[in-house]
Order: sequence, then C-alpha cells, then structure tokens
Amino acid sequence: MAVQQLIPLAERGRHLTYLFQQNKTVLLESAPKAGGDPMRLVRIAYNSIANDEKLLQCTHASILGGIMEALKLGLTLGGPMQEAWLIPFKDNKAGGILKATFIVGYQGYRNIIDRAKSTVDLHPRAVYDHDEFDFAFGTRPFITHVPAWRRGETSGALIAVYAVAHLRGGGLQMEVMPRSEVDAHRARSRAKDSGPWVTDYDAMALKTVLRKIAKYLPKSSDILARALDLDDKADRGEDQDFELPPNAQVTDGSIEQPAGGNKLEALKRTLQEKEPAPPQPTTGPPTPPLTAADIFGEGTPVREPGDDDV
Repeated sequence: MAVQQLIPLAERGRHLTYLFQQNKTVLLESAPKAGGDPMRLVRIAYNSIANDEKLLQCTHASILGGIMEALKLGLTLGGPMQEAWLIPFKDNKAGGILKATFIVGYQGYRNIIDRAKSTVDLHPRAVYDHDEFDFAFGTRPFITHVPAWRRGETSGALIAVYAVAHLRGGGLQMEVMPRSEVDAHRARSRAKDSGPWVTDYDAMALKTVLRKIAKYLPKSSDILARALDLDDKADRGEDQDFELPPNAQVTDGSIEQPAGGNKLEALKRTLQEKEPAPPQPTTGPPTPPLTAADIFGEGTPVREPGDDDV
C-alpha cells in the first residue's frame, strides 16, 4: 500500500498546505510574466485539490508538476472555468501509488488558441438530435446549423460536434465529428470512466473536436504544442515528464527520486547548505500545522482541507 494511503485525510490536507507553502516561490516563478495574476491561479489550484480525497493521496511530485504545467500554460486548474484538471490514476509500475495526471479542458484549448492569435475566431459547437444540421467538405465547404430551441423544441441527445476557424492569414478550417468518433476517442483514453468524461461529457466532446482542428492550425504557439503533447500522453497513460526545478521541495516519501534532479545532485545541495535544517519526518510537516492563510495571506477566500463545501 502506498505511503499516502496510510495517512488520514485531515493529515494529508495539512501536507498539501505545507507543499504549497514550501513551493510558493517555485510556483509563482513558473507562471508567464504577462499571464495575469499567478497568485490567483495558485489559489484556484489549491481549492481544487484541498477537498478532493483522491488527489490528496497523489504523490506531491505529480501534484506540484501538474500545477506548474497549468501555470506555464496560463490555465486555471479546476474551478468553474474548466480550463484544466488534475485526475488521479494508479501507477501500477510503481506499486500502485496514485499520481496526478494533467488534463487540458475545452475552455483551456480555447484560451490557448485565442492567445496564439493564429485565428481571427474559432467556434466549436455541439449538435443535438432535434437541430437542423447540414455540412459538406470539398472545394466549397460549409456548415448550416439551426438549434432546436430556435423553433421552441427540446434539443435531444448530442449527435455531433464541429469547429470552424477563420485563419488570420485568410482561409477557413472546419472539422465535424459524429458522436461515434467522439466515443471512439473516449474509449482510447485512460480517463474514459472518471473525471470530466463522466461529469462534463459535452464539454469533453467539444474539447475533442478542438484538439482535432488544432493539429491543422498554424503552429505559432509552443504552448499549444505542449498542451497537445500533455493531453496525448494522458490519453495513452504515459508519463507526462513534469520537470521540477532544483529548488522544488517534495518530501512526502512516495517518489522514487528527489525533486529537481538525481540523488547525487540532491546530496550535493545538502552538503552545500551552511546549517542543515533539523530532520523532519517524511510523513508530515512540522507542527503546528500551517493554514492556507500562511500561504496566501489573511483574508484570502480559500477553503481549508476538510471544510464543507458551501
């Protein structure tokens, strides 16, 4: 059984607070300089993890790496925007420990593509059973879509999704995916039976068509390429290769290698310290336990681990 699974939920919550406090500078430095308020993104990430029992069981290295990827991409992790998620998965190659996997959402792709400025506009839409819908590819591609609510009718079940992009250099790119193709993509994903595929199917269907059209858009954004790569690895169940900087601190005892380098590099850093800190147990932070206010300051609207939702 993994180390984290032996620790009570409230104690794991305190470990999370300690993780954020110890890596506050690392997290803020990973955010783009012109990407808005990075502290806001960190607060939202903390709230999205603090009361998720499964995520609290994940290794600190995977949690920290996922948060840093969200910050680098300029996306909110969790919250109402649904730009990105951390989803816990068992790593059977590492004894069944839980690791957090970073997944970009539908709104996240829209955010990234808008910032890349490769398109004038991009419109993904869902088509429902009672809508009027027609399209054609070829030399004169077109899409005609009249939602059922325009006629005062109920929508029915989702049957397709599509996206239309008007390119900044001129021209148009469009993609249409029937529900069968969306479901085939879902079936290949490791997250098919958990997370947003279960709770937000329509949004994930829209994300799927956005991922498809993004591969044909001008590759002017390294951020878009990184988001697509992370998502592809998440679907295949591969390691997402989170890169933690040398000054990141992960002390939960459930990772094979210290954060920020190999064991030799970690030993060198320890020997270079003038006054090594007193040894702390790997099962938790020092007492008294830290609070969210210690990280974000007094008056910050955050939830402590274990608080009830309101």
